[in-house]
Amino acid sequence: MRAIRRTKTVEGTSIPGIIHNGGSYFYINVDVYEDGMVNCWELTDLKGLSGKINSGWLTPAVPAGEQLSIHGLGAYTVESAKWTYDAAGYYRHIQETVSLLNPELTNIYEISVREQERNEARRIAHSPTATEFYVSSETFYQTVEGKSIHLFMKYGGQNYLAAAVVYKDGRVVLYNLPAEAEYRLEELDGLFADGTLFTAIDASTPVQILQLGEVTLSESLYSADAEEKLKELHNLHKQLNGEQTAHEACRAAYYAYLENPSEYYREQLRIKYELVPEHERMYLGDMDTKDWDYQRILYHPEETREV
Repeated sequence: MRAIRRTKTVEGTSIPGIIHNGGSYFYINVDVYEDGMVNCWELTDLKGLSGKINSGWLTPAVPAGEQLSIHGLGAYTVESAKWTYDAAGYYRHIQETVSLLNPELTNIYEISVREQERNEARRIAHSPTATEFYVSSETFYQTVEGKSIHLFMKYGGQNYLAAAVVYKDGRVVLYNLPAEAEYRLEELDGLFADGTLFTAIDASTPVQILQLGEVTLSESLYSADAEEKLKELHNLHKQLNGEQTAHEACRAAYYAYLENPSEYYREQLRIKYELVPEHERMYLGDMDTKDWDYQRILYHPEETREV
């Protein structure tokens, strides 16, 4: 039988959630789509979502004393918290989010037994990457794509865990606040400089996680440097516009050095390496090597690499 396939665009929104995996807690964007599908590290329908919440895999709360990891931002100890939902309430919250996206609840997708068995046989776990966008014009439905990171933000006298989305046109919008805050990319330097946007927590600090509750976080176990997060936003903007990112420039300098291992190319590599946000340098290599060979060349040139 001749095989073909098609790609369908399904719109939705992201809401805060927490994954409890292997004794650790990870803050995530739970992607909720208008067809009732939900991505919480794995794409599932509403029936499957109920099982993931009841099993504790997806949760709206973290117990006091546990560590909360926020991808690309840091890890923090939960000192105390006032959570909004229990498991049942959180499931209803996601159901209500689907209803807001699709008031008539038409074309709600349910994973069939056959599809589930096929995916298990093929060892497939679907976890599609959501595409951020905003509608620039309803005529011809023109959209502008974006990419997001997590940041803490001082807003209205309180601290919030915000989602910062930089769009291709240089617009930056902070979400998960009482009201969306919009800036131009070049304005963010001042917001980082005056502490409005921050990454580190040095003492017990109440933080609002919109929809989930208020959590008091104690001193950071580790956190990304604020200036490095600003670099990351600029790199995401370059990526959206098809420009060479710091990661790509660094890899190119790495291969140039391997072909011509001279001090000139080593210095070029150092310059490019330091332009890569520090918390993202581990992604320069693969899962096993990370950026170890870059560090060897720059900081331990006397060591040789086995090929």
